[in-house]
Amino acid sequence: EEQQVAFEEIAANLDVDEFGNHLLYGVTGSGKTEVYIHALKKALEQGKGGLVLVPEIGLTPQIVRRFHMIFGDDIAVLHSRLTNRERYDAWRALQKGDKRIAIGARSAVFAPVQNLGLIVVDEEHDSSYKQESPAPRYHGRDAAIVRGKLNDATVILGSATPSMVSLYGARKGKSKYLTLSSRPSGSTLPKVKVLDMKQYKSAMKGPIAIPIYEAIQKAVSKDEQAIL
Repeated sequence: EEQQVAFEEIAANLDVDEFGNHLLYGVTGSGKTEVYIHALKKALEQGKGGLVLVPEIGLTPQIVRRFHMIFGDDIAVLHSRLTNRERYDAWRALQKGDKRIAIGARSAVFAPVQNLGLIVVDEEHDSSYKQESPAPRYHGRDAAIVRGKLNDATVILGSATPSMVSLYGARKGKSKYLTLSSRPSGSTLPKVKVLDMKQYKSAMKGPIAIPIYEAIQKAVSKDEQAIL
């Protein structure tokens, strides 16, 4: 249901051909990629192109496989590990409109996608979107937003841990805040408890606070494992 609500907000923006920025906060495993895929389908149906940015080259094959199952040869992949020939072929295919979706790391924000209608910045909080050296120094996420404005495109910033910049922007009305708070599979998120170690100075077992020591003992007694 939450995925449907998020998609409908994005689809409404695609329908009006105006710039719109959406912060999609979704807990891990909540299905953000599924929302991206449906949004891309909608954009392609309207004759528009799409751009998907991922922070790390290492993530590119994983997301490309997922998108390739849906969109086939409509995808051009761009990242720094391509040979000059591969990069040139991908660039030309996008420029000529032979391929309508570009997927890649931060430099793919400059890809010549024709009639660009949708930009997705996955893991928008990731520091690798910031180009430090060499020049030109730019932030892939911010460049994506500017490109969205220039192209009257819909922008989706997706993250399970949104950056403070993006959260503040959503609070100030610079983007629409969309939430995926649960997992479609019904699996539960792990319980997290933060202990203030100052309160346990007199309740320690060596270097470990008593509640942690007891939790480890409980896990071991059930033949489970623990990581410190």
